[in-house]
Amino acid sequence: MSGGVDSSVAAALLAQKDYDLRAVYMRNWSTVDETGRMHAGSGGAMGCEWQKEWDDVQRVCHHLNNLPVRLMDLSREYWTDVFEPALGQWSEGTTPNPDVTCNRAIKFGSLLDHLLPSSQWLATGHYARIAHRDIAGKRHAFIQRAQDTTKDQSYYLSSVPSHRLAHTIFPLGTLHKSHVRTLAHQYQLPTADKRESMGLCFVGERGSGPRAFARFLDQYVESRPGDLVNPEGLVIGQHSGIHSLTIGQGARIGGCTERYFVARKYPETNTMLVVPGKQDIPTQLFAQVRYRQAAAPCKVYLLPLGRVRIEFTDPMYAVACGQVVAVYDQDVCLGSGTIAHVTTLA
Repeated sequence: MSGGVDSSVAAALLAQKDYDLRAVYMRNWSTVDETGRMHAGSGGAMGCEWQKEWDDVQRVCHHLNNLPVRLMDLSREYWTDVFEPALGQWSEGTTPNPDVTCNRAIKFGSLLDHLLPSSQWLATGHYARIAHRDIAGKRHAFIQRAQDTTKDQSYYLSSVPSHRLAHTIFPLGTLHKSHVRTLAHQYQLPTADKRESMGLCFVGERGSGPRAFARFLDQYVESRPGDLVNPEGLVIGQHSGIHSLTIGQGARIGGCTERYFVARKYPETNTMLVVPGKQDIPTQLFAQVRYRQAAAPCKVYLLPLGRVRIEFTDPMYAVACGQVVAVYDQDVCLGSGTIAHVTTLA
């Protein structure tokens, strides 16, 4: 819960059902001293409204029959995984989106790490839905646009991994904002008339400047042969190990003269999705480079080292390096990435 009307209504809706429900408030920002240095996890906040938000969360939980609630201080994780890297990008003249990173690394990353396995689901007040598709014999979760397209937040959630979405509930995904306000009044929530909060969760001093930072996550996956499957889910070949091929790399299919390329890897089933042709994903896709922008038709080409090239059918205005581009198949978000290079018409 954030202390806003959306998460309050989400909690109220779930409280009407027979769930073992507990509330969590994340504090992601901590104090900045007179030298301009961040003291992660030290409490307090310069220019941040966290104390008021926490008070509102407690008031709502008290109203919901004393719903259990706790505060989790993730300011150190936020500083390390979101804010500091963004400082580096800003200093390089690019345009990062900390909200996208925060959802992936903090809310559906560090927070969910703390909650699992004692809790099975994480519910938030985001305007988005979950869609499921069967790929390579396994069911995968994807972000889907909200019913209220004017409030749709799928762009901000576009980089959350599928295995995290599998533990996620969006109670507001099928509701319009006006209905949410109405429900807030019906439930007599203390936050029913609270204004929407916009922008980032930090304001004011931003520390002593950018510092180089990188976190590498080492994953050890057993190298064992597995299946190569086509977009129809048919097994058409074998690979020697999940790390033997990279996204965009050519895959040899015995007895087949047509070239195939790796489009996606599924470590859970030790399978890889391969597509034919010139590294072109064989579907009409759409891409979006900022919040509330209409997704535009595009072609997506797979490149080596996990990169893609996106070509828009019509020129796009003000696309900048460092921005997040989210790719959609109709209203289902397939994922997102950070823009590394832009080719202009000038």
